[in-house]
Order: sequence, then C-alpha cells, then structure tokens
Amino acid sequence: MSTALALLVSVGFLIALTVNLAKGAAAIGIAGPEFAFWMALGAGVVLLALAAGRGERPALTREHLVYYALAGLLAVAAPNYIGFEVAARAGAAYASVPYALSPLITYALAVSVRIDAPSGRRIAGLVLGCVGTALVVANMIARADGTSPAWLLAALLVPLSVAFGNVHRTLYWPKGSAPLALAAAMLLAGALWLSPFVAANGTQLLALGPASGAGAIIAAQVGVSALMYVLYFQLQRVAGPVYLSQIGYVAAGFGVAIAVAVFAETVTLAMLAGLALIAGGVFLVTPRRSPA
Repeated sequence: MSTALALLVSVGFLIALTVNLAKGAAAIGIAGPEFAFWMALGAGVVLLALAAGRGERPALTREHLVYYALAGLLAVAAPNYIGFEVAARAGAAYASVPYALSPLITYALAVSVRIDAPSGRRIAGLVLGCVGTALVVANMIARADGTSPAWLLAALLVPLSVAFGNVHRTLYWPKGSAPLALAAAMLLAGALWLSPFVAANGTQLLALGPASGAGAIIAAQVGVSALMYVLYFQLQRVAGPVYLSQIGYVAAGFGVAIAVAVFAETVTLAMLAGLALIAGGVFLVTPRRSPA
C-alpha cells in the first residue's frame, strides 16, 4: 500500500469516527456547535504544542492570517457545524453520506481553476456521481421521520465546503510552511468561527455534570481530530486536492458502517444503490495512477 493510499484510508476512517462521536455527544446533551468548538480548540492546542516542540510555529503575516481564516471556515467550522447538527437530528449515516460527493465537486473546482485537466472519463464520473447523489438525497428526504428536510439538504453544503477548502489550501498554501503548524492554526481559526455559537449556549456543557461523560467524549474527539488533521495536511502535501478529496468516499463508507454497527441505524437499498453510483463516479474521476 502506498503512503498516499494509507493516509487516505486513515483520514477517511477518522472523519467517519468523528461524525459518529458527534452523534454520541448529542445523545448526552452536547450541542453540535459546542462539540465542534471544543474539538477544534482542543486539537488546535495539541497540534500547536507539537509544532512548538519541533521548532515550528504558525507565521502571523497578513497572507498567513487570511489563509488560516478561510481554511478554518471551509475545512473546520462550516462542515463540522452542519455535519454534527445533521448527525444529531437525522443520524450519523445521513451525516456521513454527503462526504462521498466531495471528490466530484473538488475535481470540478480544480478544473475550473486550472490545477487539473478536464477529461471525458472524469466528466462521465461527475455525471454518474450526481445521479447517485440525487438518489441518496431523495431517499434521505423520504425517510426524514420528523427531521426537517432543510437539514438533510443542508448536509449537501458539507461536501461543497470541503471541496472549496481542498482547492483553496492547494492554491494558497503559504510557501515554506510546515503542515503541522498550518493544521494547528486552521483548527484554532475554526474554533474562533464557532465561538459565537458556544457563547449563545452559555454554560450548557458545564450543566451536563461529570456523570454525563461529556469530558470523556470531548477528550476522545480532540485526540481523534488532532491525529486526523496531522494526516490530512500530510496527504494534501504529497497528493494534491483531487486525490485528497477521495477521503469523502472512504469517510462515507466507514461512517455508514459504524452507524449501523454502533447505533443500529438502518440503510435502505436505495441509499446503497446511490452510494454505488457515487463510488463509480469517484472511480472514474480518480487518476489512474495514485501518488506514491
């Protein structure tokens, strides 16, 4: 297994684990935005300490600060806020599935800004993936079971935000910057974006009390996220945005599997058929030769 493929599978699994931990957090009363905030802040502090131990620190030039702010919004705050809310309201499987669309959107964006080349094979993959997505979304809405369809449609903003983040980080990666320092700064910027939502909830987390297990699940999420973003930035550095975006399919597959095994969520044949079409689209979009 190549380094890039090992990183791809690892990051996809950790994203799926994150979505399922968010559902567990919601079950004990932790609001999605609050969980996302503490995840970003805790993991950011951990990575900042690790970077400092290696003699690295995030630069504070105007270029770097703009980079951190946009990366934190697109890759941390927006997708986690939406994804965690969907996991709490509709289930972890439903929150995981939209990630499968991010490779297709990333490729379309990469072609539009000329960091990748168009091809008939990959365009066919985009079409196939869109058909699969339409099937999955229609099935999600039909089985909403009291969940507002608006939240299920909002789940589609997750892969859109992730895809824009993938392309943004490649286009504007600050020269000479270490991945660990960039990941730390991006997470801390994401925490800043989420802080108004936490302030609005007041002391809700403290009110849960020690018996709720809130501290344990947040600590677990911080550890998972710290590792995930270290590997995430390393994968982006060695493989580029289009290959990196394949984590969406891996995350969707693992996410559904964990949701079914741990939370006994149900997945319909229509959803599986849609995922199969998306997988076919991803196969066509993926370069024939993977990075080493």
